[in-house]
Amino acid sequence: MASRIRSSTRCLASLLLPLLFFSSLFYLSTRQPLLEIAVREEAAAGRKRLVIDRATATVEANASVTTGAVAQASGVAAVATEHVDSDVLTDALPASGEANATTDKAQESSAIAAVATQDGDAKVVTNAPPASATVAAAGAEVRAEELRSPDAAAAGGGGTDGEADTVVFDFRPYVFVYKSGRVHRFHGTDTVPPGVDALTGVASKDVAVAGAAAGVIARLYLPPENQRGEKKNKKLPVLLYFHGGAFVIESPFSPLYNAFLNILAHKAGAVAVSVHYRLAPEHPLPAAYDDAWAALRWTISNCLSGPEPWLAEHGDATRIFLAGDSAGGNIAHNLAMRAGAELPRWLPGGGAAAIAGVVLLNPYFWGKEPVGSEPRERWAREGLEQTWALVCGGRFGIDDPRVNPLAAVGAAAWRAMAGDRVLVTLAGRDNFRDRAAAYAEALRRSGWRGKVETYVTEGEAHVHFVGNPRSDKAQRETDKRC
Repeated sequence: MASRIRSSTRCLASLLLPLLFFSSLFYLSTRQPLLEIAVREEAAAGRKRLVIDRATATVEANASVTTGAVAQASGVAAVATEHVDSDVLTDALPASGEANATTDKAQESSAIAAVATQDGDAKVVTNAPPASATVAAAGAEVRAEELRSPDAAAAGGGGTDGEADTVVFDFRPYVFVYKSGRVHRFHGTDTVPPGVDALTGVASKDVAVAGAAAGVIARLYLPPENQRGEKKNKKLPVLLYFHGGAFVIESPFSPLYNAFLNILAHKAGAVAVSVHYRLAPEHPLPAAYDDAWAALRWTISNCLSGPEPWLAEHGDATRIFLAGDSAGGNIAHNLAMRAGAELPRWLPGGGAAAIAGVVLLNPYFWGKEPVGSEPRERWAREGLEQTWALVCGGRFGIDDPRVNPLAAVGAAAWRAMAGDRVLVTLAGRDNFRDRAAAYAEALRRSGWRGKVETYVTEGEAHVHFVGNPRSDKAQRETDKRC
């Protein structure tokens, strides 16, 4: 009975989350005023400011932000981050009265756990405890934070006031960004410890990724001994996986992704490396792309010569597969492009390593102009533009090849992509499906040397297989991937 309840809950979540996501886009694009996000150079060399401003605002030389239309509204200023990855701060007005009412209710709820991460000048406050001792050892300082209403905070004399708790970016159902710099994640923050999975026999553990930014961790998965072959020296393929979550939520330690990776490692008979990359908006792109590159190099190095024993003893550096769902699919694609250009020059001591394939599960790609049956409504397109601007700090436009690979200039860019095989999966009720299909077709026509396949699951929503990995359709799709 308990398993049926869990299965029903996951199925319901897989249906509701895409609906809530596009509802949030509608809200973002129809509310007034719209927001602009950009990284702007300051007079001081090397300093940048991340600016979230009203659509009517203008920028003067050497000034943070000036607004010409503030006669009827006061306090409109800027969101500024020093040294790119530091606190997200703002003086902008709240998105709407409704958003503030929702925030007040959330803040009157019971106390939650918070993680305050010190990384140079960065201080990030989220609502997720570390998944394991390894996560805590990577530099996370856990403290309890009671969320209170602005009035209660002011009365209590704490460091929070009503103005500081103003919502400056409402990305429901994922995150609120507050004026104080705090980022509240609505879900994707629950964690489970590593161990041995009772259903598959797959073992897991958390390991810090040496050479990466502080806090970048991998959860490793090792299939049971009966899947490793009779010969002790038999090497297994390696699956380097990147979770989804719109670049702003989730982790390898969440119950959903932990269960999903146990299934993938078991069915594929592979050592899996699930990467805990840095999340936006605290760490805007390209932070996640850089973390992915660091994780690939770390994985190859350990497969070739350790010291991580699971990779050194069982990982085949010549059979590495890059994979991810949604935003993680976007990361996997961009990593394959970078690996094609840089990996041959980087390989330590001329060691043998290769990207054998790339698996993009309902990948997050978008662009200015609609493709196929993509929504043409202004609210949908502008909403995704705004959220993309949030996660990349305004560095890359919506037609940048990082988010719209169809905008890549010339077939040569495609032909440089690493791998011998690419699998792109599509969901019938996913608004990203037609651009993903166009991506696969463009890769085929580019003259890329490998084989490109697509797999369509009709009647299902975006990343349905994560929320309900043991459904018949999800299992058939998993069999195709493995």
